[in-house]
Amino acid sequence: MWNKGGPRRDVHLIHSIWANFQTSMSNVIFGNRWRHLIGERDFWEHVGGIDVSMVPSSFGQANTRAFDSLLQKLQKCVPYGSSVVDLYAGAGVIGLSLAAARKCRSVKCVEVNKEAKYSFEKTASRLPTTVDCCISWHQADTSKEPLSWLIGSDVVVVDPPRKGLDPSLLTALQSLSFTKIKHNLPESTKRNVQNEKRPWILRGDTSVQINKEMGQGESQSSLPQTLIYISCGWDSFKEDCMSLLSRKAWRLEKVHGFNFFPGTHSIEILAVFKRGSGGNIKKKKSGKKKKPTRGPLDVIEDNLFEESLFDKIENLE
Repeated sequence: MWNKGGPRRDVHLIHSIWANFQTSMSNVIFGNRWRHLIGERDFWEHVGGIDVSMVPSSFGQANTRAFDSLLQKLQKCVPYGSSVVDLYAGAGVIGLSLAAARKCRSVKCVEVNKEAKYSFEKTASRLPTTVDCCISWHQADTSKEPLSWLIGSDVVVVDPPRKGLDPSLLTALQSLSFTKIKHNLPESTKRNVQNEKRPWILRGDTSVQINKEMGQGESQSSLPQTLIYISCGWDSFKEDCMSLLSRKAWRLEKVHGFNFFPGTHSIEILAVFKRGSGGNIKKKKSGKKKKPTRGPLDVIEDNLFEESLFDKIENLE
């Protein structure tokens, strides 16, 4: 297969071949040891206006065209000069693209998987030289002391797995209106390390600092005013959305749907929330016979599937 589809052939089918060693007795697919066998070591994609490095252990979107469309839409929702925290960040693709496109004051990427660190460093090394932003990547579990990551940011970006937000993070987002900033908070990256049985998690904290350091006192001076939620699971997003709106700490400003998997009913959701109550979708009153009760998210769901059809047409061009 390599002889017929390697990089020196007319039809380039295979980029590289790697071996993974899984030695633990668990249902985790990949172990924490990789060996490069043949081909190029680094795989690069261009999405969101930046070059992104990928390794075999990286999570990447299969439909890069749709993902690029989502990133362009997301960038427009972030004010220039914002301080951004990117939770469930992976290799920091979203955060780094915002640093390049929106001239952010600071970007903090938080990810639990230690394997993403290498890709983050490689991607950051190719950022335009004009980027003047405090950029950092932190290996940490956002479900532990989530408030410490939120404080100091203007914009929070979350891209959780299909199950949705961790309950502790959801609670922290709900309670932001009642949060008072204490300037003597401990350093956010200093967390108690418990016995960790997951092989892809470091036994301790590690972080990467890119470009300048944040000014003294700047990191604890604000609370987020914008929440950007990216979701691949409608059911979990619907539950999280209702929880955020129920406390009236957030209002839903806009929602977009993207068809990452043409030919299926699955859609990727991009939702923008703003701090404060009010402004959510209201049902129109009518003198006609009442129909079964449908909430605002039911209306959004209909609109999302309709919008994703247009994405589907574009992606098939």
